[in-house]
Amino acid sequence: MKKLLVAVLTAATFMATAQEAPKVTSAIIALRGNELVEAKGFIDEATTIIEGKNQADVKEKIMSKFYYNKALIYSKIAASPDAATKALAADANTVAAQSLLDLLQFESTAKKQLYTEEAQLESMNIAYNYLVDAGTAYEAGDYQTAYEGYMSAFEFKQNELLGRFAAVDTGLLFNAGIIAGSAGDLEKSSAAFAQCLEMGYKGITYSATDILGNPKQYPNKAAMEKDIKGGLATDPVVGEDVRPSVYISLINNAKKMDKMDSYNKWLTEAREAYPENKDLLDIQLQAFLDVKDYDGAMNNLNEAIAKNPEKGIYHFVKGNIMQTEMKDLDGALVEYKAALEVEPDMSDAMYMCGLVYIDRANDITEQMNKLGLNETRKYNQLKDKQKEVFGESLGYFESAYEMKPEDMDIVRALMEVYRKVGDYQKSMDMKAILDEAGE
Repeated sequence: MKKLLVAVLTAATFMATAQEAPKVTSAIIALRGNELVEAKGFIDEATTIIEGKNQADVKEKIMSKFYYNKALIYSKIAASPDAATKALAADANTVAAQSLLDLLQFESTAKKQLYTEEAQLESMNIAYNYLVDAGTAYEAGDYQTAYEGYMSAFEFKQNELLGRFAAVDTGLLFNAGIIAGSAGDLEKSSAAFAQCLEMGYKGITYSATDILGNPKQYPNKAAMEKDIKGGLATDPVVGEDVRPSVYISLINNAKKMDKMDSYNKWLTEAREAYPENKDLLDIQLQAFLDVKDYDGAMNNLNEAIAKNPEKGIYHFVKGNIMQTEMKDLDGALVEYKAALEVEPDMSDAMYMCGLVYIDRANDITEQMNKLGLNETRKYNQLKDKQKEVFGESLGYFESAYEMKPEDMDIVRALMEVYRKVGDYQKSMDMKAILDEAGE
């Protein structure tokens, strides 16, 4: 009786220690037949059994098979084009990724590395699954899920357990930053962009034309140059450094979140790194204007004019500051005329030239108002001078009107100036245009 009891206990112990093996084997057989429902069922049962045990009680070979095939099963579920199959596990790719990493971690200390090489290769499919799902979510307008997909791919790919397939793909991080911004999560967007800069991300693309005349993308400059030297490709094209756009995103995000310290930090850093970048120059100019730092704005404008002599807008803005803030009408007129020299069809600059003369006429009005009742002669002299000034403005307003007849500000100015110089019919004509426009 005692011998029988020992035999029963031994059999029970064997069954308790070995029952995960047939489940794993059944899962593998089902997987080979592409029967994913059955495969998932068996591997999930094996998971329950193994989780209820001390891992040391499971044979190394079985553990390796379990982790590897669980990763394969869930990866195939995640990649399935069939909605019902994908519905078997909403988090299928996450489970696959974790199982694969568990395998690699396990085999890193195991006696034999049965699946390490195959698992590292399979990591490419898992990373791809993340991006496919992220792309689907993005197309559906689910930006939060799309962001999470890109971040999951980024974090998964850089795991050192993946060996030669491990990679710090900052391009994924860059896209995650863009998508987080689309989702309205400016904090996560900024964090991703800031990390891109910390990692030295440039986003430069390398492409050429292969021997069949088709465009070909290269992972780096060295790979492209190798094909060019070997006669396998022609017409190399190196894309632009995208870091200025990363800075601009960080600057814009900080402004939207009203984080002015971050705004100033990123703007200053960006301008130092890319002093020739026009977009950053413009952002800094607007920053000066927003806080009414006209000295800073003028320095910025002088720099912009020197770097962009073909752009009239900088002369225009400089003239506007000189006219409205510094009350330097002569200097403003010089800048407006400089704007028209490089961009003759800039109606706003032409209009502002006219307004300079209006401001001069208003200065004369102030002088007239200060005269005493017995200073009639001086009053009349000033009035005649004022009429001449209005007359000088007229040519600019008429030219501006020819450029942009739909601009009611120009029409309104013409109505007033025609009246001031005594051309009442033209003044009435302008009024009729304003009335018709409902102004």
